[in-house]
Amino acid sequence: MSPRLLRAATVVLLLAISVLAACDGATPKGDTEDVVTQIPFVAGERLVYAIQNGEGVRLGTGTLTVAVEGDHLALRQTYTEASPPVGKPASTDGASVEVDAKTLRPLAGMRSIARRQGDEARLDAYTWTYGTASGKDVLRSTAVKHDERPSLKDITLRDHYYDNETSLWLWRTLAFAEGYDKFYVSANAVEQEQQTVNLSIRQRETVEVPAGKFEAWRLLFRNGRAVRTAWVNVDAPHEVVKWDNGEVVFLLESSTR
Repeated sequence: MSPRLLRAATVVLLLAISVLAACDGATPKGDTEDVVTQIPFVAGERLVYAIQNGEGVRLGTGTLTVAVEGDHLALRQTYTEASPPVGKPASTDGASVEVDAKTLRPLAGMRSIARRQGDEARLDAYTWTYGTASGKDVLRSTAVKHDERPSLKDITLRDHYYDNETSLWLWRTLAFAEGYDKFYVSANAVEQEQQTVNLSIRQRETVEVPAGKFEAWRLLFRNGRAVRTAWVNVDAPHEVVKWDNGEVVFLLESSTR
């Protein structure tokens, strides 16, 4: 369920947005359900993260923003490589997902990846929409990769799904409490697949990041054999202050509303 991040610093951010991806092994069994109980973020919010590897070397910067589009929210994130070679373009990755403002149910999304290759940035683009077909919820995803034919795929979704690219907002909407243990479905338009995710809360911990010291809920995620961890501010608006996916670590640097 961790992002499939390449280890080289020049490209490690390119899949940072894909927070949950399939892993080998079996996820613990349980019935999926809706997990959103509150929407603590508002239009105009801006969160900035330092992204580091396991040795503490900064690899890039991530910026998350919230905007209003009609009666929907647009959840946007961008990731930029920290130190590209002199004279070379930085690798970047950006996505935007429209969601229902009350339920976080996804409506449509897009993502653009500029992957440096030599002196140029190779561009991959993805677009997707959510709808219904034959009475079932369906994700229709289109991938347009550099020098490849477009790939179109329709996925019939299981119940209680959320868009993978909105995970860093979804985890802020829970009914936080020790012993929390629920399952939901993560729909991944870029990988053109869906996974069941087990989310549990074990305890509160004190976490120090560049933005300050926070009392935070420790969230555990299971998908297959992998277990990953996020720390969410106990106080509203419940920012994700730290996210460790096993490859890189996100640390909150600043927050504005």
